[in-house]
Amino acid sequence: MKQLIALFFTFFGFTIAAQESGADAIFQNITKEYTLKDDGSIEFHYYKKLKLLTHFSFNRLYGETFIVYNPDYQDLEINFCRTTHEDGYVTEAPFNAYNEVLPGFAADAPYFNGLREMVVTHPGTEINATLELDYTLTSKPGYFPAVMADEVLTETSPVQEEAIIVRIPSNKELHYKVFNIRTAPEISEEKGMKIYSFKFNGIPEISHERFQPARLEHLPRLIFSTITMVEAINFVNQQQAFDYKTDKQIQELIKKIHDENNNDLSFVLDLHKTFAQGLNTYEISPVYSGFKARPAVETWNGNGGTPFEKSLLLTAVMREAGIHAIPVIAVPTALYDEQIGCLSMMDHFYVQANPRELEQMYLPVKGVPEQNAVFNLGGYTLIGLGPQQDFKEHLSEKFENKVVTNGNLTFDDSLKYSGSFEVLLTEAANPYYQIEEDSNTVKGFLTGLSSQEIISSKVINSAQFRSLLDLKVQSTKPVKNQGNYYFFELPENKRGTESWHLNYLIASRVDPFDIPFPVDEEYSFEITLPKNIKLVNPVELIEIKTNFGELILSSVQLEDKVIVKRLLKLVENTIPIQDYGRFKEMIDLWNDTNKNKLILRINR
Repeated sequence: MKQLIALFFTFFGFTIAAQESGADAIFQNITKEYTLKDDGSIEFHYYKKLKLLTHFSFNRLYGETFIVYNPDYQDLEINFCRTTHEDGYVTEAPFNAYNEVLPGFAADAPYFNGLREMVVTHPGTEINATLELDYTLTSKPGYFPAVMADEVLTETSPVQEEAIIVRIPSNKELHYKVFNIRTAPEISEEKGMKIYSFKFNGIPEISHERFQPARLEHLPRLIFSTITMVEAINFVNQQQAFDYKTDKQIQELIKKIHDENNNDLSFVLDLHKTFAQGLNTYEISPVYSGFKARPAVETWNGNGGTPFEKSLLLTAVMREAGIHAIPVIAVPTALYDEQIGCLSMMDHFYVQANPRELEQMYLPVKGVPEQNAVFNLGGYTLIGLGPQQDFKEHLSEKFENKVVTNGNLTFDDSLKYSGSFEVLLTEAANPYYQIEEDSNTVKGFLTGLSSQEIISSKVINSAQFRSLLDLKVQSTKPVKNQGNYYFFELPENKRGTESWHLNYLIASRVDPFDIPFPVDEEYSFEITLPKNIKLVNPVELIEIKTNFGELILSSVQLEDKVIVKRLLKLVENTIPIQDYGRFKEMIDLWNDTNKNKLILRINR
């Protein structure tokens, strides 16, 4: 009796806490059971029990459950769906609560129109009602190479209790790792099966903060598999798509593109434009195709493919063009473990190309490449795909990514200015491919300067690692005038933090803050003024040094010259929660409009 009373108050306290925190619902229980059978088939059993607390919870969030599966290889069985009301009355889901549709992400992907999404409509939803759903999804032998999963435990509402249970034949081993939450499985044996039971309690809901780590590495997580990464990759490699065959149409198009280009870089970029950018991208996880891909010719003839398929097509095209290339997947190093062959993490695809006259290139399979993608892959482990391919590389996070802008400007008596800017860009901040394709693009790198004001631009030198640029400027009208004051906005480089749009940061966070890339952004301006002009808003030296970066701000007038120094250096991709307050202070100072513009006054 005492235990029952304690359990009641524990649950009651959890419910009140969730309501006070503004949660829309509570997952009272989530159970996921994976069973690997002797014939290689895999049974996934799912159960959830969810209490609704607000109208929003059932009108927008949880009125329906969506189950995506591949009916060619998987069988779905709904065991039950019901709603228990506050007074104890139970509403069972009627037959028309289950409706199969085509998943939205497959709507424009003809080859994947066989996929199905079961839409389960929960009956009798209302405040304080409790939803239950129980279903089983069975995958045929060979569809997956092993039982494996990448389970992010956090949900959109708090989870009171979650269990993940994995059953495997007793002659196999489960490789697993738990992140950001302390627990260990209970291991038992029953009827020739080894059973791993993971239990988690009190998991808070996922936040909706911007700039969270892209792969959610900071959240509670469980990754497991019965095979190693090498075995998992070998399973992927054993398919026809890796023969990289092309056809006459592709070969003729490659020759045409080759004849239209006079260097390797433009040739490679035009191949990418035609065979990657020019094709539709079907954002369909390899999980829904059993990690299979169509051959390159089929992807080309179908005018589109998944990122996996497009990586194989682009590789085939490069090889046909005489350029050594391999498809590559990128996995966050923080999650990578050679002993855990979890293919669910296989969702970042690139092509490594090695042109004879150029440095090694990493190309994305969608979008327009501005630069070698390797500079944006700090902290990732790259794994080459394909038979006889054993390429693997752990990339450091320590790319420096310099954005340096030095300027010399002279204002005349009418407060029009002329002068020059020298711009240095390195690594991820250096859009080398873009500059090589169109050198005029550099005219748009600095804010506050119209194309009419840039009288000349010059690429002093340009390479994958660094580009050095020179801009000559001359204003067409005086700076902004208000009363007896003149306002000059200091130029910002669009290749640095300006592109991140960090205009407003909240006072505190619950999640780490992830920036697009580490950056060393520096400005040095020497501005010559007419003798009767005075700087009204000088900035005394502001200097902040932390373990994750540095800030320096200064603007002073020395006779007729104003010297401006600005530096923001961030050396880590992710700012931990404990450092967020200091980070916000630095960014607020960096963005302070009174510190990134000059206010001038004429002395009468």
